Amino acid sequence: MTDKPLKKEFEVQWSDLDPNRHMRHSAYNDYAAHMRLKIFEEAGISVKLMEELKIGPILFREETIFLREIGMQGNITLTVALSKMREDGTRWSFYHEIFRPDGIKAAVLNIDGAWLDLEKRKLGHPPQEVVDLLKRMPRTADFEMAPAK
Repeated sequence: MTDKPLKKEFEVQWSDLDPNRHMRHSAYNDYAAHMRLKIFEEAGISVKLMEELKIGPILFREETIFLREIGMQGNITLTVALSKMREDGTRWSFYHEIFRPDGIKAAVLNIDGAWLDLEKRKLGHPPQEVVDLLKRMPRTADFEMAPAK
């Protein structure tokens, strides 16, 4: 477990822009979704493992707070860290930050999710292996471990 969030740089694409020549609102969420897949993978929860376990992440809430405009002026930097988790790993939350090329914070995203049992198509409980891997993910400074229900 680390207190340093996962951090990656991305080049802003022409397709990320809207008619006002700034990043369209849904592009922020697309980059954040990519980062969540990366943090799962880096923790050892690969797509292959999820397929084998027949589980997948599902979102309940995706909140985006827009702070500054992003255009095509270069690379953006995204961070992601686990901000909350139930002890049994059934529910989790992630905190994302998106920075412009000049280092100014452009957006913050808060995500709440859980695991979907892909066979039953219902919320599921991850195996202990996944719970242990979740517990090793980068965390926010104010990370909260919630009791299992």
